[in-house]
Amino acid sequence: MSSREEELKKQRSGHRERVRRRFLDEGLDGFKDYEALEMLLFYAVPRQDTKVIAKRLIDQFGSLQAVFHTPPERLMQEAGLTEATAALIAMLPQLARKIEEQQAQENARIRSTLDAGRDVIAMFRGRQDESVRILCLNASGKVVRRARIAEGDVNAVHFPIRKLVEEALACKAVSVILAHNHPGGTMAPSQEDLDATKAAKAALETVGIRLLDHLIVSGDNYCSLREEGYL
Repeated sequence: MSSREEELKKQRSGHRERVRRRFLDEGLDGFKDYEALEMLLFYAVPRQDTKVIAKRLIDQFGSLQAVFHTPPERLMQEAGLTEATAALIAMLPQLARKIEEQQAQENARIRSTLDAGRDVIAMFRGRQDESVRILCLNASGKVVRRARIAEGDVNAVHFPIRKLVEEALACKAVSVILAHNHPGGTMAPSQEDLDATKAAKAALETVGIRLLDHLIVSGDNYCSLREEGYL
């Protein structure tokens, strides 16, 4: 290693230590978006200037949030990141979702549409594929089960009614909240959404279980079919 390379290595090491110390002392509140991403990249990119990489990623994909919601394949193919770096970036929103799910479970009592919305947003955090989930509630509104019942578009013809009913009966639910996500799409219900909701409601009623709501989630927002007058 040349003396110039040695000097650059020492500078990077000192810079990284200062950034870590700043985070430990102050947290991320005072960090710019690229600075937060720069520090994360310390742990996957040992011998490069991660500030340059962080700024380039944010410029390329449009925002810090967009970087974290870009599939690993695109990060590797379009931004030239290694698999390890792409995996680290992709892991963070999923890790945040797990933490939110645990927090929701600790306070898992649904008393309002807002409570339900917060819970299901946490369930879908970081997910890029569409899926259908349910919250099963007891008589006091406590969540007794969260279950995934389908992957892909909600469609009344292929909707897994039997699995929905079996999951609800297995945990002796009194009521159910249906939820599915529209990754990057509109929250407005399609006719397929409405038909599937109608079929789910009828099937649950036959076993004495009430469908409280069907929430359509997109990012940090949701649409309640009950509040929209469809239930």
